[in-house]
Amino acid sequence: MQHDRYELVLDPTDHWTVWDNLTGVPAVFAGQILAGLTEAEAKAALRVLTAVERKPSKAAENAA
Repeated sequence: MQHDRYELVLDPTDHWTVWDNLTGVPAVFAGQILAGLTEAEAKAALRVLTAVERKPSKAAENAA
């Protein structure tokens, strides 16, 4: 069974974290820890991280 790498987690203070299931810690993007976010910010970050993860790397494109 495949699980998504990232998921949204609501903390007890009603702030959101983008959780990285691969590393077991909050996700980091552009040097920022994705925690303490509004729901809208967290959803936007999740969309970006998911798109980046699914995009083939240049090395993979060149190998094909």
